[in-house]
Amino acid sequence: MANQQSDAPIAGRVCAITGAASGMGRVMARALAEAGADIAAIDIDRQGLDALGKEPLFANRRFVAIPTDVSNLADCRAAVERTVEVLGSIDMLINCAGVSMAPAVPPGKKVPIKFYETDPEGWVHIHEINAFGAYYMSHAAVPHMLEKGRGRIVNVTTSYDTMIREHVSAYGSSKSSLEANTVIWSKELAGTGITVNVLTPGGATDTAFFPPDAPRADLLQPDVMAAPIQWLASDASAEYTGYRFIGRDWDLSLPPDEAAANVGEPAGWHEQALRATAARGVGKV
Repeated sequence: MANQQSDAPIAGRVCAITGAASGMGRVMARALAEAGADIAAIDIDRQGLDALGKEPLFANRRFVAIPTDVSNLADCRAAVERTVEVLGSIDMLINCAGVSMAPAVPPGKKVPIKFYETDPEGWVHIHEINAFGAYYMSHAAVPHMLEKGRGRIVNVTTSYDTMIREHVSAYGSSKSSLEANTVIWSKELAGTGITVNVLTPGGATDTAFFPPDAPRADLLQPDVMAAPIQWLASDASAEYTGYRFIGRDWDLSLPPDEAAANVGEPAGWHEQALRATAARGVGKV
């Protein structure tokens, strides 16, 4: 796993990762532990968490596995409190837990599926995981960060075209909600020492979102998240908030600050927002 952290140490910082049992969440948990962080691994998959905790990489790090349903507010509050109780603080929260369109597909229905063919309860549940879960976790974590005067929140959204792609209405709209909240939260937390940013892989990624027999030759590997998340956990990223970074485009041959500057851009629909506010005559966003 690539490590660009020689000039941006994060040793001893407590990083909580939702969706840590597999895919991109597991990659980020490993990358942060490799860079010296202590890990709170949060996931609904107990077996996956157990397997992660047994990996040799975590033997010399403080590590706690916290089985959690992020669609449940009480679970999220308990996960944050457990993190603080066991590891002493919460310096970084990565909202990576997510689900595809699968819960919205009624039994016997084939995909692709149109929004009016989806199961309404499943459609809502996708939002509960992908959008509400990130809100619940952040809502619980921020007071602890405010006490320290420092913190990092990283939200894993998706590519902009996926947010408005047909046949993925619940997934796309849940991720666009999280993208918008990234910008809103970054503004509301300005000056507190807490930054809020987006990290996205940059395309379809080889995770459990795809069935085992699906073609994988053209998929990105989840490892594209490793180097960017190490940098985002560090003091070197302190000047960036309300930004989005794309793992696919991160150049491992460059110093991390330069790699970040090359791929970072304002999160949300920044240019459209600027035009809209200018048209209303209310100044800059």
